[in-house]
Amino acid sequence: MAALRTQPGPDNGPPGRLFVPESVRSAVLQWSHASKIACHPGVARTMALLRRRFWWPAMGEDTRRFVAACPVCAQNKSTNRASSGFLHPLPIPRRPWSHLALDFVTGLPSSVGNTVILTIVDRFSKFAHFVPLSKLPSATEMSEILVREVFRVHGLPCDIVSDRGPQFTSPVWKSFCLAIGATVSLTSGFHPQSNGQAERANQKMESTLRCLVSSDPTSWSSQLPWVEYAHNTLPSSATGMSPFQCLYGYQP
Repeated sequence: MAALRTQPGPDNGPPGRLFVPESVRSAVLQWSHASKIACHPGVARTMALLRRRFWWPAMGEDTRRFVAACPVCAQNKSTNRASSGFLHPLPIPRRPWSHLALDFVTGLPSSVGNTVILTIVDRFSKFAHFVPLSKLPSATEMSEILVREVFRVHGLPCDIVSDRGPQFTSPVWKSFCLAIGATVSLTSGFHPQSNGQAERANQKMESTLRCLVSSDPTSWSSQLPWVEYAHNTLPSSATGMSPFQCLYGYQP
């Protein structure tokens, strides 16, 4: 950063951004792609992070080459995704945290006793919470988790969409949702992808986690907060802005 401030750049650059001299561009690219706040995003999101602070000629091409050559991404990210088929999109909510999407990632190596991740997505802003758990929760445990992780911070929702796991088809869960005034929306058994927002968040989260814990898979619990930070502060393709900015009106 000292080099960026002491070496003057061209006068025709974007206002409010630092010109990056060639001698430190590799370090800046490394920061914008592989640091804790970035967590190995793709080209578009790496560029978005760069554009908040920096500029130089051919920055886009340099970024594409850097990301394409990242050995961590090449080893841990898959380019093959199953097709979701033709799905009826869910209505767009009118405010944040009125409509939630829930999903689980299971079968993880034990990390300080945790083997499951609960993904909670606000369907309006795409903001997500990734909650490490020791096991799949019961309906009662699920309700307690939502009170602790969501309701006390974001308020009560109007609708909660999930798969047809036993915790979500339980009478206890239905009674809980009735008590808070939320409808229960269960995905179709033929089209589980209809909970697409949580599934997409899971795909990105798992891909990012693999990049961060490739040398020590049991460390994923300690890396999960950084994955959540990156998810919420980098732009969403659905909204064109970060979930954080969509929710709070500013970019951290």
